[in-house]
Amino acid sequence: MIEGVEFIWAQRIILSLFLLDFGVTLVGFYRPILPIFAASVFQVGATGLGILYGAPALGALLGSTSLLMAGDIRHKGAAAIVAALFFAAGLALLGLAQWFWMAVAAVAVLGFMDSISVGIRRTVVQFLAPDTMRGRAASLITVFAQSTNALGALLAGIAAEFLGAPRALLLGGLVCVLMIIAINRAIPQLRRYRAD
Repeated sequence: MIEGVEFIWAQRIILSLFLLDFGVTLVGFYRPILPIFAASVFQVGATGLGILYGAPALGALLGSTSLLMAGDIRHKGAAAIVAALFFAAGLALLGLAQWFWMAVAAVAVLGFMDSISVGIRRTVVQFLAPDTMRGRAASLITVFAQSTNALGALLAGIAAEFLGAPRALLLGGLVCVLMIIAINRAIPQLRRYRAD
């Protein structure tokens, strides 16, 4: 595990993708808040909640299909940043949603962008990690992603309790944008990365 951490720290592009995923997931984990939207904000009951939970899966399917049809994206670093920014926009849109189907569209966008981000991240790790480190790097990123989901759920619950669900998501979207900008400035190699 230590070797995997050292490798990720030394490989700036993989580190930036790791930080991007960690940051966005930490402040942008929206799923625990969806029941509040279904019950209190839109009052759509169990059926509406099922639609809200299903929309990201449909978005993810469309995102993965789009990535597959696009073929090899050369500017993978820039694409990862754009996907993260659109994810942040989806969060803000969900927080601002005045109608149920607007919220459904927002969570579908979140699923779409998340699938593109995951696809790009895994591809870049495959490209940049040597055979001896590929499994360790991918496993370490997966472990941290799962841990971040739990922390993100905790933060989402606390934010929703104090701010209300819509404001919590709007704030999450804004913080996501700030984190993306900070990572982009701190590690500019990511936006310049091209897989030739």
